[in-house]
Amino acid sequence: MKDTDFRLDGLEPADEQSTHAYDRTWANDYQMISQHDMGERSFIVAFDPSATWDVPDTPNLVSFDVVRDSGRGTFSLHRSGHATFAFAQRWLIDRGCPADALAPIADAPRPADELTVRVEDRIRHSGERLTVVGYQVIDGGDVEGWSMAVDRQDEELPVRLFFESLQPDQYTYTLREGAFAHWDAADAWLENRSVPLPEAPEYRLDAQALRTSAALSRTTASLPRAGAVPGTPAAPVDFPQSLGKSL
Repeated sequence: MKDTDFRLDGLEPADEQSTHAYDRTWANDYQMISQHDMGERSFIVAFDPSATWDVPDTPNLVSFDVVRDSGRGTFSLHRSGHATFAFAQRWLIDRGCPADALAPIADAPRPADELTVRVEDRIRHSGERLTVVGYQVIDGGDVEGWSMAVDRQDEELPVRLFFESLQPDQYTYTLREGAFAHWDAADAWLENRSVPLPEAPEYRLDAQALRTSAALSRTTASLPRAGAVPGTPAAPVDFPQSLGKSL
């Protein structure tokens, strides 16, 4: 990873909030993971290795929204810490960054499977639906971390646990979403892990749709061709000689 360049040389904070954010940000401490520039505005996700020396579970993934005004010689800086990369992306997407513009450009672990991609996509496009209320960062030699959120659109299973697991040997990671009716159940699962993570209903519906689609495909494949008389063998198909040679 390379150091993050906020391109603030010669500029001053535009307001008190930006001053406070800038005072907390030492650019050389951050290693860039992804960045998208729109003129004088930059959307950045960076890794903060110094977080490991801070208070336990200090977020080590930080999203930055930087707006420069070269005419006035000022800049605005907003930042937000996260434990899960997809939530770091979502924060910037909600502030106007294109959703497809924040893929990692650094050498970072890749999703291990399609379900991980689907879970991340749900997070990125969740808007205000998911509110993060707790997390455990992956730090040092850790291989597991999580973000806990409230799903505002689900009254029966509002507590959502996004559980991330690294596979260092493969340089991959998995991300799963569990759904719980209340906080105690989610805390109990984190404490004991004696049963699989309860699958969120969104993915059960997707799995059922995939099974239904597969069943329909098999049924369609077994139907007689149009024009064939039921109970009689279908007429042979004469392939062109050129096609027959290529088969």
